[in-house]
Amino acid sequence: MNDNSKFDALIARARGEQPPRVDVADRVIGILSGQDARFEPAWDRPLMWVAALSSAVAIPAVVAAVLVYQVWTDPLFELTKAISWVMQ
Repeated sequence: MNDNSKFDALIARARGEQPPRVDVADRVIGILSGQDARFEPAWDRPLMWVAALSSAVAIPAVVAAVLVYQVWTDPLFELTKAISWVMQ
């Protein structure tokens, strides 16, 4: 049997199968309408806690980085301002 005939046999077999009957419409409508909303405690979601803690650490780090950047670039800005005045 060559590859094409094997493939044709698989196609014929797949066309003969019937898909299982599954009706999920009621569950989806219930979820979308909020009727199926369940209360889940926050400690069951560890990734939420990781995101909250990383955000709590990231915000002061960004503020500190901006302040340090301004302090370090301020003398350089004054130096370039003086040099550009001399160059004119």
